[in-house]
Parts: sequence; structure tokens; C-alpha cells
Amino acid sequence: MKLLKIIFMSSLLASAAMAIEPMQKEAGWSGFLLMGAGYLKYENNEIAGNRLFNVSDTRLDDYGSAKSKSIGIPVLTGTASYTLEGSKTEFFIGNSLEDYLRMDATLALGVRHQFDGVGILGIRLLASTTPTDVWEDPFYKGGDRRDTERKSKGLGLKWESIMSSNFEIDIRARKMEFDNDRNGESLNDGIGGLPTGDNGAFTIDNAGQKLLEREGNLVSAEVLYTWTMNPNNFLIPAIKFTNDDRDGDARDNTRAELKLSHIFMNPKWIVASSIVAGKASFDKENPIFLKKQDTTQIGMGINVTYKNVFGWKHWNVNGGFYASQGDSDIDFYDTKLFLATLGVAYSF
Repeated sequence: MKLLKIIFMSSLLASAAMAIEPMQKEAGWSGFLLMGAGYLKYENNEIAGNRLFNVSDTRLDDYGSAKSKSIGIPVLTGTASYTLEGSKTEFFIGNSLEDYLRMDATLALGVRHQFDGVGILGIRLLASTTPTDVWEDPFYKGGDRRDTERKSKGLGLKWESIMSSNFEIDIRARKMEFDNDRNGESLNDGIGGLPTGDNGAFTIDNAGQKLLEREGNLVSAEVLYTWTMNPNNFLIPAIKFTNDDRDGDARDNTRAELKLSHIFMNPKWIVASSIVAGKASFDKENPIFLKKQDTTQIGMGINVTYKNVFGWKHWNVNGGFYASQGDSDIDFYDTKLFLATLGVAYSF
């Protein structure tokens, strides 16, 4: 079963993977390392990239939807865990490709313990490993935009197999910090309300810039249910709620997300797929565009793994794709992502 971690982290279905991942039955070390490459096509006006690659241009042409950028990227992720004698307690460390490809690489360090009749309870510390580069002021058009690091830290709690059922809940709380947040500074003329003539954007004053501040706290709760259709097929519906509380009221929002994942398994192949749809509702009008940033998100992914390639035990070939689109009421905040990956995974 531990191979499923590889499958879902490489296909952006990490939460569903853990829903059918049991505690290791033997004491000692276990884990995996996934190495490969990918093709990424990305559209986002706020994200610059990370230390490994850039996903948007330094110069901004207008305040409409983001321009598309296509790049090749490295793919590297893994986890390691140690199970104590008796298989009741497991310590783990690792990162998720799901977060990495969302430009939010997070390292988890934690422990989980199985309580008879209660389920598996876990706690983990969360911290940025490769900080995300964002634009200090995404709206600057006078030349090259400057990037700054976005970091996060927090705590995660998970209850698996709740009271011996097929339900689980995952709660995360994180604090988002920016080295230098100047969001909207280039449009702050001290007066505000003057049209720029560019996609319905207006100038702002100091109070308007305050509404755009991006530091804050994110709290999410996800509930999953695992339905074993037969020994080869699993269906995993999930619902997730997120409260995104930023220092700027125009950035505050709540999100609801529905996800349906399917797993097919046989001795040689694992095929995993998922569809997701969500809606983000913002509290206040954006002071630049004079309307809320409400956004609808859809996505889908499929991933195929061939196990023990060439008869080599523990070596697996993995490939897949993922596509998502965020349609905002403000074109500037529209996002798109297409990813195709191919890699080799080693499990131990």
C-alpha cells in the first residue's frame, strides 16, 4: 500500500492517497523517493516562481488575465517514516508534490498513533522548504517587477479511520508571511478613484492599499470517505473548507471545495484519477477594480504507475497530467495550470 503515496503525490491527489494508507505492519524505516521531470504551462499574475524556476515574466503589459508561460521543471519529492515496535506509532518527515507544484512547498514533520477502536491520530509541524517567490507589487508596469519570498508555518491535525469507520478529517492552520509586501503600491497616488484606462482598474489611496495586504492566517478542514467498491477499486469523495484571513480585508475569503478520486489497482498497474471543483467568496471589494475577487476553480488529473519495472523490485515508472483553471470575477486574478510529468520512484 505504501506505493500509493507515490502515485497520488505525483498526480496531485495527496489527501486521497492517505485515506487508504494503513500503518506499516513492521517496525523500522519505510518511504519513497520520486525523481523525474515535467512540462508546466502556467498563468498567474501574482506568483513569480521559486528558487528552482520562474513561472511568469518580470514585466507586466496590462491588468488583464495573465500571459501564459511554458517551462520544463524538475520533479523531486519524498517521505521517510519510522514505525516503532508494535506498529502503533509512526514518526514521519516529507513533502508533497501537490504543494510544490502550487508554488507552496511545505515540509511536514510529525507523528501518528493508532488507538484501538478510535482510529489513527496524528499531529505534524508544517514549514516552507522552498519559499514561494511572489511579486512585491504585482501591478507595477514601469519596468521589471521585483520578487519577494512568501513563507508559511503552522500545524496539522489528522484523525484517520474515525471510530473504526471509513471517514477521516484533516485540519491545517498556517501563518503566511511575506518578506516585502507592496501589493498595489504603484497604483497608490494618495487620492484614489482615478481611472487608469487599463481593464477597469483605478488608482488607490493608502486605505485602499491596506485592503490588499497579503499576510495572514489560513485554516482548512477536509473530510474524506473511502468506499471500497471491490478489491481493485476505491472511490474517495472529499469536501474541504478553508478560511483565508488576511491582513487586507479585500483579500479575506472563504473557500469550499468538492473532490472525487478513484483508484484502480492490480499487481502491475495503479491508475489514479480525480476531479475537483471549488468556489472562493471574498469579503470586500478590491479597491483597484471596485468589485470582489470571487473565483470558481475546477481541476482534474490522471496518473498511471507501472510497478517493478523490468522486474526490479521497488522501482516504479510513473507518469500523468493535471489541469486546473481559476475563473475570477476580476480578470487579473484568473489562473490556469497544465502539468505533465514522467518519473521514476523508489520505495523502501
